[in-house]
Amino acid sequence: MAILKIIMRKMLNNRWLTGSLFLGLLLTVSLVSSIPIYTSGVLHKMLTKELEEHQAKTNQYPGSFSLSMGISEETESNPYQSLVRAEKINEQIMKETSLPIVTKAHSISTVPLKITLQDDAASEQGFGRIVSLSNIENHIEISDGKWPSTNEKDGIYEVLVPEKSLQKRKIVLNKILIAGEGKEEIMVKPVGTFKEKDERDPYWEAPPERYTDDFILPEKLFRKLFVTQKKNLLGNTRFYTAFDYKSINTNHIPRLLELTGSINEKVSKINKSMILIDFPIEDILSRYKAKERQLTTMLWSLNIPILIMMAIYLMMVIRLIIDRQLNEMAVLASRGAKRQQIVWIYFLEISLLGLASFVMGPLFGLWLCKILGASNGFLEFIQRDSLKLELSSQGYLYAFCAVAISIIMVMIPVYQSSRKSIVHHKQNLAHFDYSKHRFLILADILLVAISFYGLYTFKQRQKEWLTLSNSNGELFVDPLLFFIPVLFIIGMGLLVLRLYPFVLKVLGKAGGRFWSLPLYSTFIQVSRSSKQYQFLMLFLIMTIGVGVFSASSARTINTNLEQQIRYKNGADISLRLKWDSNETIGSSPVMTNGKENEEKKASPQEVVYSEPPFDPFLKLKSVEHVAKVFRKENMKVEANGKKLFSASLMGIEPKEFGQTAWFDPSLLPHHWYNYLNLLSSEPSSVLISKSIAADLGIKVGDYLTIEAENSIPVEFVVFGIVEYWPSFNPMEKGENTDDPSSIIVANLTYIQNTLGLEPYEVWMKVKKNVSRASVYKEISNQKLPVIGISDITPKIIELKNSAFLLGLNGTLTLGFMIALLVTLIGFILYWVLTIRSRTLQYGVYLAMGMSSRKLYSILIWEQLFTSGIACFFGIILGKLTSTLFVPLFQLSFDPKEMVPPFRVLFQASDGTKIYFFVFFMLAAGLTIFVFFLKQIRIHQAIKLGED
Repeated sequence: MAILKIIMRKMLNNRWLTGSLFLGLLLTVSLVSSIPIYTSGVLHKMLTKELEEHQAKTNQYPGSFSLSMGISEETESNPYQSLVRAEKINEQIMKETSLPIVTKAHSISTVPLKITLQDDAASEQGFGRIVSLSNIENHIEISDGKWPSTNEKDGIYEVLVPEKSLQKRKIVLNKILIAGEGKEEIMVKPVGTFKEKDERDPYWEAPPERYTDDFILPEKLFRKLFVTQKKNLLGNTRFYTAFDYKSINTNHIPRLLELTGSINEKVSKINKSMILIDFPIEDILSRYKAKERQLTTMLWSLNIPILIMMAIYLMMVIRLIIDRQLNEMAVLASRGAKRQQIVWIYFLEISLLGLASFVMGPLFGLWLCKILGASNGFLEFIQRDSLKLELSSQGYLYAFCAVAISIIMVMIPVYQSSRKSIVHHKQNLAHFDYSKHRFLILADILLVAISFYGLYTFKQRQKEWLTLSNSNGELFVDPLLFFIPVLFIIGMGLLVLRLYPFVLKVLGKAGGRFWSLPLYSTFIQVSRSSKQYQFLMLFLIMTIGVGVFSASSARTINTNLEQQIRYKNGADISLRLKWDSNETIGSSPVMTNGKENEEKKASPQEVVYSEPPFDPFLKLKSVEHVAKVFRKENMKVEANGKKLFSASLMGIEPKEFGQTAWFDPSLLPHHWYNYLNLLSSEPSSVLISKSIAADLGIKVGDYLTIEAENSIPVEFVVFGIVEYWPSFNPMEKGENTDDPSSIIVANLTYIQNTLGLEPYEVWMKVKKNVSRASVYKEISNQKLPVIGISDITPKIIELKNSAFLLGLNGTLTLGFMIALLVTLIGFILYWVLTIRSRTLQYGVYLAMGMSSRKLYSILIWEQLFTSGIACFFGIILGKLTSTLFVPLFQLSFDPKEMVPPFRVLFQASDGTKIYFFVFFMLAAGLTIFVFFLKQIRIHQAIKLGED
């Protein structure tokens, strides 16, 4: 109890420092525990979506798992015992998954039995099985007749059949049939037909139509008849379980992946027949283990810089606590306290704070994950469907490890200081260890050297970038692309801070005669007490530098991925229309007087299209501009005696196309409107891709001929050569060839007059602030003949909801906000302690005749030469780091899909957000700083000094 009283008294006497230490521990634990929570939540969202897509494609419930096996006497000495054991094994293993079960079914069936009519044994009824389905009464409706009796009567068993069964067998209800032959004859009487209650019911792994040849016998009666009496007629059994796939998270995946092997191993020991297991989503789940590892690795790599910053913060706070309590340590030692006892007191104090952090940290981390899920870019938030987030044992395990490491890290300086007396400490303050200073400079240079080596390595990989391809189609950024730039910022920041005091000394001596008293005093104070300012300045440099780099990284990756979608689609929405034609009429040869018309056979009938009305598209209120775009592949191009056979032709109306299509003007040497003006000036003019110009040796002003299948050659004149064009990817290979992709852009009217009228697409530019739902509704109300839609909005939404971008945007935003909070706390803590420790100095200044205005000037200059300079260095280092390292992110893209080319992007709004947050932080800190300054009665400082 005595030790606890001492600890509580120490914590209350140093409540500012203790609170700061606890907040640092809490943020560290929260950040670490949020990694498994967020990973599980975002992967659950992705998995649920992929499983729903699987259901839409296959029309199969995605949580289904089934086990089928034979139970006939041919393979089993005791079919009944084998069945019972299999039931127990299946039930036990399904429980071990710990997943909610939506429904389950157990079917038992006989071998196929010959079916005949009782009153007409010669009738051909084929074969059928007698089947029992567990709990079927809750999933069907009787469409005709009644429920079968659960007891046989006069040797006749009442059964259910699907609706189509009566029609197929050409019988009516209550007609007695005989199943089997000889001694094994069983009389069955269909007394009712059924259909499923709900077509989407997961119970129906196989639809009722699958049982058209079978007879459904109540389960209790089936077991009485076949399991105990006619065991020789048993055929096979099937256990079906439908899990709630929406409840699957990353913790369930390992157990689900073990299902097939586990159940196969256990059932094969008690059953010698063939075992069939159907688990359709097993491949999908196996891919998510790799995705989990990738996402976890990325989150760790993004959070490591912030964790380093938290470690520096904790070291700073514990160092301040130790410096303020060295006198207390000396007093305890003088009263007989041993070194172990002193260390034990501090260990208990930090452990209490760590315990509180362990309890509260994961809960706070759960809240932080909501910020991750709501991010749409760096410091951008939107409302979207919340992630399914829950605390897990893994989250608490991460939290425990974070607490343990933090306690060990904090206890190291405590243990070192416990062996030093107060005299030794004062001597260290009075003498500066230059050898240690030189060692630290070498360490800073080493950090910078490591970052430059990483830059060189990635540059070498970048040279091979065009020869590589991201074959799996998934974007994954190398974690080192985030870690190495932060090393660069830390190393450069520390190097600058090592040199900064010497620069101030030189400036102070050089202009000593000219500087004002407040400015000269600031030069002396900051240069001589640089060690006190370094933690605060390093925090500011890291926070702003990492913030600028994070903003540029997020903006570059988000914008490049979004522009890929816009470029590939060509416009906001592209529509394919239904065109009527005579193609089906002319597909068969014409007969004349019983003979085939040889002329028609030799020359197939020309396909004539009927153009649907275009005016209704122009009248859509939700659409700003509309354009006709004709596209045709595999065109034959000839010029200078050379030929190409795989060119793409695009026909456009230049003005409408320019108003509708999306294109980045910087992709071409001149604004792309100039190229459209060239097309407008001459009907027969074309724009060609660089690949065509290179292959055929064409330049501007040359002529070429274009020929489609079953058409005459048409001559065009080249007015321009382009490398990029809306929806054209020059990196792709031509169809059925290794030649680069090529395109010819011509006037649509001229193409229709020379090559004929063929179906075209309709591209639309949607008005701003108009929802896609209103666009689709308007198209539906106008009954426009649309057969296909390609819209960029759902593609961009899917991109923004991907695990990669959610993790990237959310983690970068969260890390910056935590860094700001830590810096704000460090800022306030430092200046509060500084003001209190320098009260006597300020009192001396006033006693010497210095005015209050000059005293405040000193404090302002100190702010500028510490916080202000640190912010400036942070901005410069952030932009330098972005310029050097952000271009390397293109290594994560598939070069064949990287159109438009990868560009590093800076946006003023991103910098404005960072500067606003930093300004808010400094303003809040200065406000608190001024408040504390006013609380101190500086005029009593001299009296305090005399005492």
